[in-house]
Amino acid sequence: METVSSETAEDWRRALSRVVPAVVVLHATAPRAFDTGVAGTSHATGFVVDKSRGIILTNRHVVGPGPVVAEAIFVNREEIPVYAIYRDPVHDFGFFRYDPPAIKYLKYEEIPLAPEAASMGLEIRVV
Repeated sequence: METVSSETAEDWRRALSRVVPAVVVLHATAPRAFDTGVAGTSHATGFVVDKSRGIILTNRHVVGPGPVVAEAIFVNREEIPVYAIYRDPVHDFGFFRYDPPAIKYLKYEEIPLAPEAASMGLEIRVV
């Protein structure tokens, strides 16, 4: 079993303090079956990628192929409506939009997209 150095643990704590406020729980309801999707309710996660425009990145199946009613729940339990804006037909991602002034009580950050930084074999951690 590999031990984690205190430096690595501290890096992880710093990273968590930056990213956790940008992570949201998504509660989505597909009111009816549509194309490849089924009717039902689900919970998932996503994260804010652009807080000035109110854009949240999540997985494609969360956005769904048809009508969806969804809310984002932030770390302080603020709950706001979100609206599907894109579902990639090939890759596993989708975007929701929200109204940034709707977040009244939380000082939160964004996790900007950086596709040029992605590479095979890069270590990742999931929050």
